[in-house]
Amino acid sequence: MGLDFDVDRLRIMTSALASDALDRLGRRNQAVSSTIRPLRPRYRLIGRALPVSVVATDEMPDEPYAQEMRAVELIRQGDVPVYVTAPEVQAAVWGELFSLAARGRGAVGAIVDGPIRDAEAIASLEFPVFCRSFSPLDTMGRAVVDTIGEEIVCGGTTVRRADYVVADEDGIVIIPAELANDVVELVEEKLKGEHGARSHLLDGKSVRDVWETWGVF
Repeated sequence: MGLDFDVDRLRIMTSALASDALDRLGRRNQAVSSTIRPLRPRYRLIGRALPVSVVATDEMPDEPYAQEMRAVELIRQGDVPVYVTAPEVQAAVWGELFSLAARGRGAVGAIVDGPIRDAEAIASLEFPVFCRSFSPLDTMGRAVVDTIGEEIVCGGTTVRRADYVVADEDGIVIIPAELANDVVELVEEKLKGEHGARSHLLDGKSVRDVWETWGVF
């Protein structure tokens, strides 16, 4: 699903452009909750989603971090690991070493609907990570990866394996894999109109006239 689509076609995207295109396609709830924010300003990422869910536990595992390592091992070139944690999870499910491992396997960034740690170290890597919160706590005996590659709900939005993630300072948008071509075509159309609209606005034309001419804002 979506693996034959050329992700480079999405490079023209911003989260706002992707959201507007999805609105036109009747998919008005594809923006992830605004509580999930970039670790540092100007982060931007575009890639395929690898959904991961994490649940709370109080059991010490026989094989420490086995599922956590498995999730990273399944990353492919161009992927974006998208983690969702159960509300009771207080431990950090992402950190510096996972960022290094993910980058080494070709990930273009990570989305974490939950806590992360090693914030300064991750920022120094310039590896785009978006997260909901921070915690110094280790997951050992506190949280465990429950599913990898299965459908999740991240920040109120459904995410499936190979759906597309567009994230920047405005927010995070999930493009369903089957709509990727349609979204690109609509964005290309809108960008042409925006170019003309910018020129007319700078020339002093009224906002109403620009809307009537170009149909974009």
